[in-house]
Amino acid sequence: MHVPRQSDRFPGSPAVPPPGRFHGNHAIVIGGSISGLLAARVLNAHFDRVTVFDRDALPSAGGNRRAVPQGHHGHGLLASGLRGLKTLFPGIDRDLLEAGAVPGDVIRSIRWFQHGSYKARFASDLEGVLLSRPLLEWTLRRRVMKLPNVRIIDHSRIVALLVDHGVVRGVRLQQANEKPSFVNGDLVVDAGGRASRTPEWLESLGYPGPAVEEVNVGIGYTTRIFRRLPRDLDGDLGAILAPKPPHEQRIGFMLAMENNQWMVSLGGWLGHHAPTSAAGFLEFAHTLARPDIYDVIKHAEPLTHAVTCAFPSSLRRRYEGLTRFPGNYLVMGDALCSFNPLYGQGMSVATLESLALRDCLEHGGPLRDLWRGFFKAAGKIIEGPWRIAAGSDFAFAGVTGAKPAGTSVVNWYLARVHQAASTDRHVCRAFFDVANLLAPASVLLRPSILARVFRECVARRGPLAIESDRSITTGRHRMIETH
Repeated sequence: MHVPRQSDRFPGSPAVPPPGRFHGNHAIVIGGSISGLLAARVLNAHFDRVTVFDRDALPSAGGNRRAVPQGHHGHGLLASGLRGLKTLFPGIDRDLLEAGAVPGDVIRSIRWFQHGSYKARFASDLEGVLLSRPLLEWTLRRRVMKLPNVRIIDHSRIVALLVDHGVVRGVRLQQANEKPSFVNGDLVVDAGGRASRTPEWLESLGYPGPAVEEVNVGIGYTTRIFRRLPRDLDGDLGAILAPKPPHEQRIGFMLAMENNQWMVSLGGWLGHHAPTSAAGFLEFAHTLARPDIYDVIKHAEPLTHAVTCAFPSSLRRRYEGLTRFPGNYLVMGDALCSFNPLYGQGMSVATLESLALRDCLEHGGPLRDLWRGFFKAAGKIIEGPWRIAAGSDFAFAGVTGAKPAGTSVVNWYLARVHQAASTDRHVCRAFFDVANLLAPASVLLRPSILARVFRECVARRGPLAIESDRSITTGRHRMIETH
């Protein structure tokens, strides 16, 4: 297989970068993940050539990447992620819909049962698409492959960085049945996922590694695909049935996808994993907090056997805290932060990181210092969803790990936000804006939202609850400090 040399040019690539570009000839991306594809899309506007190396065989349309075991399961592309993709790939929403993705309203089209009640249902401008992970990846990969100065090469494993005087100058490449080779690059981006080798490479080069935070959740889930009929769920496009912490720990997702199918994922925290047998899977669905999923799949036609996935812990590497780091090198995507997949944040965070990379490149400056601005921006992007995910996980009895400061107060208040969001549209919309990474968590602490939450809690629990719920105001100040 041909490996591009520094002297190679792709058809249509300019001989001299136009004004505003970095004067770089070749950018290298490690990993053909969604994050890697997004990085390639951004880099193609700033470098003559971009090469994406992936260690596995990249599948054709409809196939799942070997490196994405959760690709067979339910996925969520948050509203912020879809908007970001449309910015980077104009018309991508049309491509997805033409390929069979199902359009919907994030609030109106889905039944959200959380913390013991259904969220309010109403039309919003929170646009969403429902589809399988392989369909999304294939659509993105196809768009990236059409870029004239981008090449994607699979069966290629990066085994080392080439570093000269503190600056990464390329990578050492290992391909099947071939001797290791060296590929020069002016910028190298690690989008290799949670299994990123950057920490060990840093250690071998004498650099400090990032501080690591881990939350042990013991997540496991099982997925089957069923035939979807128009009458199912009375025409709704999905049901998400979440447990009420601290002791309920089972969750179910049923989401529409292409080809008139349901993707049904059942599982939970700390060992509450659904069995793979047809009878066991159905019985697990029957134990969920509400019967919405069970009532559909007990009659639905199964189209696949059950597949499982385990996710032991959420993992965050705080590269933004480093003061020494090799120049001309970046890390992004799951290599920065691997989120609990049940919250559906990973793909949208990767999209926001790619937009941050675009902004850093357009801002200019020496490539060797690019990591400083990017890691700072990425850290800010990750902070909100990390607190949401980690904080929510710590609401379950038995979850252990690095607990963010103020988590107990935040969870106490969020339980009441969930309660109010079942009847109050303003609270519900604010919650979904935060959950979809369109607004910071501090939005839920605005006086108007606090007042609505307080009023709803008093209305539900009666006058005797007034005194205890006044602590919302006290807790607000503590939460502001943690956000």
